[in-house]
Amino acid sequence: MALTLRFSLRRDGTLIGKPRATFSKLGQDDRLNKAFVASVLEALDKALPVPFTESMGGAIAGRILSPLFTWTPERKS
Repeated sequence: MALTLRFSLRRDGTLIGKPRATFSKLGQDDRLNKAFVASVLEALDKALPVPFTESMGGAIAGRILSPLFTWTPERKS
């Protein structure tokens, strides 16, 4: 499964607006899909605010970020 979110950050590492999904490749299982999306949003929430130095905050502020989050199920041998 894969999900790309698009968002921008302020100088202080907080979100500007809400993240927007720009790509998703989910599976057949709705329960698993919901759990995957929820885990991506939770991971982003836990990472915020991003602890930038003053110069990094100034360099990244307002720029569009589009990280790709992926999950591959483990195969049973």
